[in-house]
Amino acid sequence: MANIFLENSLLFALTQIVPLLYIVTTALYGIHFFRETPLAGSLKQSALIITVVTHVADLGLLTSTAGYRLSYSAYNLMGMVALTLAITYMFIEFTTKSDKTGFFVIAFAAGSALFSSILSAQTVDSGPAFSGLRIGVHLIAAIFGFSSVAIAGLYSGMYLVLFRQIRLNRFGLLFQRLPNLETLEMLIMHAVAFGFFFLSVTIVAGVLEQHASKEVINLFEPRLISLFVIWLLYGISLFIKPLFGWDIKHMAVLLIALFVLVTALLFIMSLVTPSFHGMSI
Repeated sequence: MANIFLENSLLFALTQIVPLLYIVTTALYGIHFFRETPLAGSLKQSALIITVVTHVADLGLLTSTAGYRLSYSAYNLMGMVALTLAITYMFIEFTTKSDKTGFFVIAFAAGSALFSSILSAQTVDSGPAFSGLRIGVHLIAAIFGFSSVAIAGLYSGMYLVLFRQIRLNRFGLLFQRLPNLETLEMLIMHAVAFGFFFLSVTIVAGVLEQHASKEVINLFEPRLISLFVIWLLYGISLFIKPLFGWDIKHMAVLLIALFVLVTALLFIMSLVTPSFHGMSI
């Protein structure tokens, strides 16, 4: 079947422009973080808004070709990961008025968007499309759940780097620009809470959809086992510190490990199969 991106010139152009906008936005946040250039500081927020709006337009045009139905294709989901990361961070920046972590989050979103653009060489019907409320909630919650896992992992990495800088009495650029440890700890716990919530919604919506469709699923499938393990560890993480006084430093190591695990799992699945469902491994 012909590639839809080659048949629709506007869709093809938007698919190429979106990752470029993410890269430009990342560069502006990076320049402002490392050099505090006034011009970059005044342009970065506008660039982020333009990037998000353009990505939404690209996604809307893509799904409209199938009657506004998203598919399970890897490039589609990786693109939505980039979008949810950008939207989540934009919400954090607008509500907290803090842009100290923008470079790191948007850089990861840019990587996802670039990877999605590369995978767009696959045909649009390489993964089955979904329709219906339950399966839609399942997919969207899963993507927001991964975005929360990614943000928690990124914030945890920042926490460990800043902790090490303070312990070694190195009060350099990162110490001056990153939020303090207390703020990073709060951001980590908020990301963990969001991750646990969205992963819970993912599981519940998936079970309801499976029950409604009467499909038989393999509970020992590696993807499902990984999802339940991550969900369980995130749930435990919410109570480890208040109940057992576990050091946030050790929790940060766990969250980084989970972030790496989920990222590797998504990357491997995208290479093995164009669909995140119906995969045989």
